[in-house]
Amino acid sequence: MFIGVDLGGTKIAAALVSETGKIITDVNIPTEASKGKKHVLGVISKAIDHLLRTSAKPVKAIGLGVPGPILYEKGVVIGPPNLPGWKQVNLKQVLGKKFKLPVYVDNDANCAALAEARFGAGIGRKHFIYITVSTGIGGGIIINGELYRGANGSAGEFGHMIIDSHGFTCGCGNVGCLEALASGTAIKKRAGMDGASVELAARQGDKKALAVIDETAHYLAVGIANLVNIFNPELVIIGGGVSKMRELLLTPVRAEFKKYALYLPAKSVKIVRAKLGTNAGILGAAALCL
Repeated sequence: MFIGVDLGGTKIAAALVSETGKIITDVNIPTEASKGKKHVLGVISKAIDHLLRTSAKPVKAIGLGVPGPILYEKGVVIGPPNLPGWKQVNLKQVLGKKFKLPVYVDNDANCAALAEARFGAGIGRKHFIYITVSTGIGGGIIINGELYRGANGSAGEFGHMIIDSHGFTCGCGNVGCLEALASGTAIKKRAGMDGASVELAARQGDKKALAVIDETAHYLAVGIANLVNIFNPELVIIGGGVSKMRELLLTPVRAEFKKYALYLPAKSVKIVRAKLGTNAGILGAAALCL
């Protein structure tokens, strides 16, 4: 048995998870990030303590998925933008000392990729790319069945590929990042309403909403083509809130993708929607322990 914790800016989700990816019991608690690091650490600890007391079997380890850059080997959170005051926080050390269990910490997008690899759309696939399209854009890379983290754990920042050097300014300070062009935030900026409203309007035939989806699909397809040309994966899995548009988004993404991807890598890849939905973060955090 393992504990998986998905730490978000607004909500902390934690669960007891079996080795086969079954969620035994879970808790969801508001993060209240504005109250500071000490408060949030207290909330995480209470959630873990509750699950430890609830578990009928011994818990072997704790995994946490956290937004923003992570020093994976050390378990240090660098400074997530949606968690004020979190600079160089050693979660591995703090929680390991408190609960006397092995603790693993990784970027939340990496965790979602790992979850899809172990329990979702990536089962049985050795090489795939996972992209999460939500408020921002991130992702993970699976090579030979293992998560690729890069030299210092920062691989998979797909949202900061430069797609249009004359495009919108991104939150990172660069211009034309994929995140600035195709994220949920970009959709809202372009359409004047959130992704769910854009989807509803598009399904009712609204021309502006359909045009926004087509433009979003174009930029996503360019980014995916770049990744496929470089990594030659079997599969590209798209998750995150924006993926709830399903084929309304994926069909034009696939059509645009064919225009930009090289023949051989494009021939062997499928673009599909993630299977695990909102459970990906918890399951991926638990999968860090496997």
